[in-house]
Order: sequence, then structure tokens, then C-alpha cells
Amino acid sequence: MTRSKIQGESVNLADTFAFTGTVSGTGMNLLLDATISSAVSEYDISSTYINSTYDTYYLDAALHPATDNVAVYMRPFVSGSVVTSGLAYANLGFENGLIYGDGGAYIRLCRSEVGNEDGESITINGHLQNVNSTTIPFTFSGTSTSFKTDGQHEGSGVSGSLVVGSRASVVNGLRLYFSSGNIESGTVKLYGLRT
Repeated sequence: MTRSKIQGESVNLADTFAFTGTVSGTGMNLLLDATISSAVSEYDISSTYINSTYDTYYLDAALHPATDNVAVYMRPFVSGSVVTSGLAYANLGFENGLIYGDGGAYIRLCRSEVGNEDGESITINGHLQNVNSTTIPFTFSGTSTSFKTDGQHEGSGVSGSLVVGSRASVVNGLRLYFSSGNIESGTVKLYGLRT
């Protein structure tokens, strides 16, 4: 087995180490680990999880729609209320290089619509940034992997934000939902990023 030196002592890299005390520095803390096992019209992440504790978060979600041929949307909460205007987004389809973007009532998290047959779903991952900033708008940037109504795979680069005019808005929650119908099932994980 390969050996290394830690503070002058030779150690086996296969050894198990126990830490005591507080481990500090950069990293991620798992804040939310939820399973959606019965249909809901939307899934909200409340201020219990998104608040002034962290300015940057990492979202990992997998969602299966109850309705066929639907898009996936995100809306932030500001002062406990869901934002329904002043949002913008752009998506890039990895397969075809097509860009889809718009501004208005939501942040779209997929390039094409998602199917609802067995296995058809969307998996989303990315960073929520500037959550507590009053000078730079809240943003989401990441990727999504989805399956369209014919089971065809699609990968997308996704980005969205509050518009510049809303840069002073502090975000304290997040809503995920489909353009039509319910979220039939899924998982949602949220991590706070230590800096």
C-alpha cells in the first residue's frame, strides 16, 4: 500500500482517521435531503434552509412529472413571497447548440420539454449565488439532464437570475415546479457552501 507523510509521520493511505473538535474551512454542508413520494404542485425550499447563513448554495434535484411534455421552472422567494416577475434565463442544448432564453415570470431549467413515461424525468444541479447580496443579483447556474417525450436524452446548460433592477433583493427560498401538472416524485438536496 502506498505510504505518505503527514506532519513527519509515515501513514498508510488506507488507514481510517477519526477527527475530534471542529473541522473548519471550505466545503459543503448538507442542509436538506428530501424525497417527494406523493404528487405536489410545486416543491418549496423555505428560509429554514436558504437564509443569511450562506451566500452560495448547491442544488441537486431529480424530478418526475405527472404530465407529459412539460418544462421545469424555478422561482426564488424574496421576503417570504415567491417572485413572479423580473426574472431572466438562458439555456443551451448540448446536442444541438441551440439557445433558448427569455425574461419574465420564471427561470427555465431545461432546453426542451420533459416526458412523463417511466424513466423520463429531469435531473438538475447547480449553484445558487449572491443570495444575500444587495448589489449583485441572485443567480442560478448549472446543468440539467432530461428525457423528452420520446425517451430521447437531452443535456442543457442553464442559467437564470433576478434582473438588474432587482439586485437589492435578498433571496430566502426557492420554488421548483413544472409548467403544467404536478411533480409526481423526486428528490431534492440542498448544500450550503462554506467559504
